[in-house]
Amino acid sequence: LHMTKASDASKGTTAKKSSARKTKSSDVLVGLDLGTYLSCYVTRLPKLGTEASTTLVPTVAGYAEDGILSGILPGNASVLFGEHAIDNELHLRLVRPLNDGLVQDQEATRLFLSDLRKRINPDGKSKVRAVIGVPACCDDAGKESLRQAAVGAFDGVLFIPEPFLAALGGRDESRLGESDYVDPAANSLFIDIGAGTTDYCIVQGYFPEPDDQLSIPFGGDEVDEILAQSIKEAYPETNLSLSMVRRIKEEYSYVGELESGIRVKVPVAGKPCKLEVGKQIGEACNQLLGEIFQAAQKIIAMASAQSVFAMLGNVILAGGGSRIRNAAQELERLLREEGYENPSVTVIDRDSKPFVALGALKVARGAREDQWMKP
Repeated sequence: LHMTKASDASKGTTAKKSSARKTKSSDVLVGLDLGTYLSCYVTRLPKLGTEASTTLVPTVAGYAEDGILSGILPGNASVLFGEHAIDNELHLRLVRPLNDGLVQDQEATRLFLSDLRKRINPDGKSKVRAVIGVPACCDDAGKESLRQAAVGAFDGVLFIPEPFLAALGGRDESRLGESDYVDPAANSLFIDIGAGTTDYCIVQGYFPEPDDQLSIPFGGDEVDEILAQSIKEAYPETNLSLSMVRRIKEEYSYVGELESGIRVKVPVAGKPCKLEVGKQIGEACNQLLGEIFQAAQKIIAMASAQSVFAMLGNVILAGGGSRIRNAAQELERLLREEGYENPSVTVIDRDSKPFVALGALKVARGAREDQWMKP
């Protein structure tokens, strides 16, 4: 936390002489990445040479349908969460509490966070403090909604931009002294391709300020909508749900030159039918790539003159959209063709969630008592 220029982590708190101390060792500290479809938390830093042990939980609350018979739902519960809700979705009304890290349903978010608290500290005897990743450019109103939802779930919270946490989580401290190691937290451009937004963040060793961040309302959900419409236009007899389209996209997505030969089996009037959807998938994903590229040029122009050339050599893709085949090389190609010098685009991991959660836990480990906000 000493790396901040002007961290808002301590807003609303009053520093006291005793508050400069580190967080009590008896507290349970958690790094948390809240996603639209999947959330991830971690409570222990990995030992040297080992991977972090993270827990993934579907971000969903399921409310029992009216008139459900006794014994149908586990424990006759009126609401279930995560994988338990997914497993019983036939008898539940599913609600997505969050949309790209921002509260969409206040009550569902409160209940979901309380369920996470029970998973993290089942006996309830310890204080639980959570560093929570928030989207780039998340405003004060968004943070306040999340803080209110955390009432009763956590005893202290900090909100830090997700791209910064991903950089910190992907940082290998054991290699910082190596001459050939490129520190992702030193000078990089993180592009987090999420479901509803794509977030950009210039990471240069301190908590990013508003001028270091950019967010566009175009992500995986828009690709789903475009793909569903194009499949419907090509095959009017189909009636695919968005969830089915999303699964097709997640398995076959790519960018670059259009491909053929991608065939998927779908139901048509109750019968199996194979559709050729390579063109539709490529066109939908290429629209996302185009939006990402246009916004990337804007954030690059915001970087300082002394840092921009080195930053272009360390452009990092994260988030669910980073799984799109050829995403890094195609973005790198577009940047090079536009005249940027020696751009290098890499993917931090096919799933950045463990890195965001791990980075959040690293922040939690270094937080002082006065920096925690009370929910």
